[in-house]
Amino acid sequence: HEGADSTSGAPRSLPRFSSDFCDSPPVRSRHLPTILLSTLLVSCGDDGARKLAPAPTLSARELMDASEAIEKFINAERTQEAVLVARKLIERAPVGSSAAATANELAAQALFVRARLPASEVDANERKTLLAEAALCAERSVASASADPAKIAFAALLASSAGNAEAARRLFDRSLALAPNDAPNLLQAALSALGAGDGARAKELAARRRIAAADDAWNDGLDAQIALAAPDLSLSSEDAAKAAIDAARRAVAADGDRLEFRMLLARALRKGAKPADAARMLSALEPSARAKPAIAEQFALALAESNDLVGAARAWEDALRGNPADPYVRAQTALAFHRAGLDVRAASELDALMLMKGGAAERTRIDAIWSNQR
Repeated sequence: HEGADSTSGAPRSLPRFSSDFCDSPPVRSRHLPTILLSTLLVSCGDDGARKLAPAPTLSARELMDASEAIEKFINAERTQEAVLVARKLIERAPVGSSAAATANELAAQALFVRARLPASEVDANERKTLLAEAALCAERSVASASADPAKIAFAALLASSAGNAEAARRLFDRSLALAPNDAPNLLQAALSALGAGDGARAKELAARRRIAAADDAWNDGLDAQIALAAPDLSLSSEDAAKAAIDAARRAVAADGDRLEFRMLLARALRKGAKPADAARMLSALEPSARAKPAIAEQFALALAESNDLVGAARAWEDALRGNPADPYVRAQTALAFHRAGLDVRAASELDALMLMKGGAAERTRIDAIWSNQR
C-alpha cells in the first residue's frame, strides 16, 4: 500500500467503477435482462451457482443481450455472473471479428470490476489473476488499427495494473499518438512509467501534461510523485526531498480536498525527515479520511518515525474499525501493536486474522517481517 498510485486521473471515457462492489446471492430483479440469457447460462448445483452452457454460434441479438446482462449483473453486484457471461461470449465469438472485440472489451470491464472487490471478497492471488486476464482481454479488444484511443488507454491502464510494463508502455504510446493532449491519459502514462522505474519517461510525460493542462493541480502532484520515486540524480537527497515537499504543498494549496495530495505531502515530509509535521497534517483530517488504509499507513509511519509507536498502533486500530473485513489492515494492526510492545493485543488480532479470507497469506507476510526484525 505504501505509495500506491491514484487512478483519479484516469481518462474521462474509461470505465469508472466503485471499489466496494460485493457479490450478493442471486435474486430476481426487475432490472436484470431476461431475454435470450438462457442460451448463455444455465442453473445447476445445489448452491444455485451459474454454469456455462455450450452453444455453437453467437448472434447479434445474443451479443446485445449479453452486453446488457453484464452491465446489469455488475450494477446488481453479481460480478461473478458478469464474468461468466463475458467469458462465454469470448468462447463463442469468431476470432478476429468485431464481436470478439466487443466480447473481450466486456470481459475486461467485468474482470476489472471483480478485481476491485474488497479484500474480504477477493484475495491477493485471485485479484492478480483477474487483473492479468482483464489486461489480456482489453488488449485483444483494441487489436484493430481503428480502435478508439480511450479504449486503448484503458487497455494500457489494465496492463500497468497487471504489472506488464512493456505492454502498458506500448499501449499508452499508441493511445497518445491518437490523442496527444489527453491530460488524464498523460497522467496515467507517467504514473505507469514511475511504477516501472522509468523516471526519465515519467518526467517527459509530465512536461507534456503541463502544456496540455497548465492549471491542473495534478501537474504538481505528479512532480511530487516523480521527486519521491525517481529524483534527479543531480540533486542531493535533501534537495530532492525539498522538491517533493514544495510540489506537494502546491498541489494541496490548489486542491486541499483531494486526499491523494495530502498523502503525497505526508510522504514528502517523511522523506525530508519531518515525520512530526506529516503526523500533525494528517491528524487534522476527518476520522473517516484517516480510516482509509492508504492514509492510515502514512499516518502510522509518520507517528512511528516520531517515536510514537503506541500512536502508530492506534492509527491502524482506527483504520481497522472502519475496515474490519480487510486482512491487510488487520495484519498491519497486529504488527503495529507488536512493535509497540502490546503483544497480547497483537495476538488477539492475529487470531482474528486467521479466520478471514486472505488472512493466512497476510499472516505469512507479517511473520516474515517479524523474523527479519529479530
